[in-house]
Amino acid sequence: MIQRIQTVYLFLSSFLSFFIYKYTFKLLENTIISKSHFFLISSIILFFIIFFYKKRGFQSLVCLLLIISNLVVFLFITYNLLNKMYIDLVYTIPFLIIIKQFFIFLARRSIIRDEKLIRSIDRLR
Repeated sequence: MIQRIQTVYLFLSSFLSFFIYKYTFKLLENTIISKSHFFLISSIILFFIIFFYKKRGFQSLVCLLLIISNLVVFLFITYNLLNKMYIDLVYTIPFLIIIKQFFIFLARRSIIRDEKLIRSIDRLR
């Protein structure tokens, strides 16, 4: 579990999601994103998906769903920040979300690569 690179990617994206949650909780307190605690839930899901290392298909599916949901949240937050004219935060928060997206993408790509490797080894047996 620890030897796999996607574990590192998932842990980094979980940590980053928790950091975004703490950073934006007061700022976005009147929006639906803050009331639903999206970043906290995302952080918990990313942390617990690490322990499903034997279910690579499930891991890949959850990563794909998180990528899609993070894209929607990214667009919503960027639109919300631009309308309220928080110029200093317009660059910071979306940048952190993009980095989180990138880590989730790398984790999903590594999970798929592991799955292909396992299938090719099973074919050789």
